[in-house]
Amino acid sequence: MITFRLNMRHTIPQIGIRNQQSTVDDSHMIPAEVHGNNQQARSNKGATQARIDIDSYQSRHAYGARTMNDFTSERGQRGISDVQSSDSRHTQNAWSNIENAAKRGNYIQQQAKSRIFSEANQRRYLEIQHIPKPQITVSDPSQVVGDSDLGDVSAEITTNPSASIRTTPGSAETYIKDQGFFRAWISENKYDIYA
Repeated sequence: MITFRLNMRHTIPQIGIRNQQSTVDDSHMIPAEVHGNNQQARSNKGATQARIDIDSYQSRHAYGARTMNDFTSERGQRGISDVQSSDSRHTQNAWSNIENAAKRGNYIQQQAKSRIFSEANQRRYLEIQHIPKPQITVSDPSQVVGDSDLGDVSAEITTNPSASIRTTPGSAETYIKDQGFFRAWISENKYDIYA
């Protein structure tokens, strides 16, 4: 027995759309232009240096500072005096030791003791003197000199009330991407699956 089968195949039509969005290519404000002169005011003034002479030698001398001339003069005189007194004292001590060393008693001990007490009594007194103030002399006082410059500050502004805009318009287009079809046929005893 022969059986006939009805086979069908179809596709659905498809619509395609091509579109291009609009874009803003350039958009900016036209900036204002400023033209001006900016010369700042200046004082153009300055102070001259004062001339101050300070003579502090007498104050420093009271504390022990010396010029080389004073130092050498004082030390030279003191050196001569010390040599003379030492020479005289040593000579006297030597003769006294020669004459009295062989005698009874503690002559050397007593002599040393008297020398120590003599030096202690000499150092017992302090001499206090007034320290003079330094002499300060202003020979050329400070002065303000120069002429002021008032300057010049001015400005001119040019503005533009509009903006600059450049655009590319968009577009849209539709088309039939696939038209679709419908097909039918008859086969014997079975379906044509892959037809």
